[in-house]
Amino acid sequence: MVGGARLPLSPTESKVLQLIIGAGNIPVSRAALEQELYGAAGSKSNTVQVTVCRLRQKLIQHGYRINSTRGRGYTISKDGDS
Repeated sequence: MVGGARLPLSPTESKVLQLIIGAGNIPVSRAALEQELYGAAGSKSNTVQVTVCRLRQKLIQHGYRINSTRGRGYTISKDGDS
């Protein structure tokens, strides 16, 4: 739920969002997300990037933003927060 509204998410989107939110202000790397999603084998595709892109499109409508820090990972913030 975002702002009291139910947000339709795929299972992968839901898992990625939970991991990013759960980390707070600590960036979650793409490798860490792949590890959680696919286990030790990881994934060599762009699945994480595509999932984050879809999440960004869905969340921006509700005032949330997924930020990326080059070489570190992803965090989430409310628009207007620094």
